[in-house]
Amino acid sequence: MRNWRTALGLVAVVTVLLAMIMPVPAQDPAVRIVAPAHDATPKAAPAIDLFRGVIAVEGKEVPLPVGEWRLAGRAVSAAGEGGQRNVVSVALVRLHDLAVDAAILIQTNRLDSDAAWGKATACDRTDLYFARVRYASDHDGSCAYAAYVDAEVGRHGTDAAWQQALLHGAGNGWRFPSNWIEAAYRITDPRDAMQVRYLFDAPAGADGGPPRPAVRSLVTWTEASWYAVGSGFRNRLGTDDGDGLPDWRQAGAAGAAVALPQAGVEQSQVEHLGAKTVTYRIFGTMTDLSVNYLWLGSLPSAGGLAVVGAVASSALYFVHELVWTRFERPPTLVGDLPGVGVEGPGPGRS
Repeated sequence: MRNWRTALGLVAVVTVLLAMIMPVPAQDPAVRIVAPAHDATPKAAPAIDLFRGVIAVEGKEVPLPVGEWRLAGRAVSAAGEGGQRNVVSVALVRLHDLAVDAAILIQTNRLDSDAAWGKATACDRTDLYFARVRYASDHDGSCAYAAYVDAEVGRHGTDAAWQQALLHGAGNGWRFPSNWIEAAYRITDPRDAMQVRYLFDAPAGADGGPPRPAVRSLVTWTEASWYAVGSGFRNRLGTDDGDGLPDWRQAGAAGAAVALPQAGVEQSQVEHLGAKTVTYRIFGTMTDLSVNYLWLGSLPSAGGLAVVGAVASSALYFVHELVWTRFERPPTLVGDLPGVGVEGPGPGRS
């Protein structure tokens, strides 16, 4: 029995050492865009790239509203202090004849680049249709906002992929709106970061801005779609070939059917850290119990060691993270990223 346990320990040590010395495969420098699950063939020409339901960009899934979405632009640009971080941008449009009635701008970090983006400042604004922060720290964050977008600005102030979309559309006779209403999301964790802007053409009201029912529908859609966007960020959308998100104009009916137990609830950094401690410890305790039982051959002894270890390591982890949060130098964050125009409260609002 002792020889068996010794062999198991040697295998574990060798496995860890091999994992540490094995080289990391080089990343493909091209922008990685993947079609829905039933067609994983890489795409190339924007004129024929069509997506429905979901699109995967740099290892993250983005749900798409109803309809057929055309890839119109993609680019890699530098962001952050000194341009040290690569941001991958993808622009999609939805056509009604030759009129663009909706668009999506996806911005995410390269798989091999830093994801320290921080929070979008629009998430803290009080003059927009909607703005809310669920939680935010230097490494983790989730926030959303809804705004009016004035697209009649110089192209130099917009995202590079969106500039490509405008040029591509001009060559094909597409008609772009001069303003949009927008639902935007910024989600980050220590490894990845993503900002998604959903843009919709809306009729103008008496004051030149969208009518109040359209604004209410947009806000409802923004809150109801938050869960799906977060699930896509963590690659949990599944392989359903249907449309990923409902039409924003029907958000009242669609939002009632979506279960969002914590949508829009702010969470402090300590609360978020505590939740991570609990989930981490659950899996750690299960692992400790299994290893202890294999090594000791006694379930009561294995369980006792696992419980004591769980309590001690959880307290140590929590204190360790709080100390690092207090004294660690905050990373230089990317901050705001260019969009398709100027985001604001819209006509008739201040």
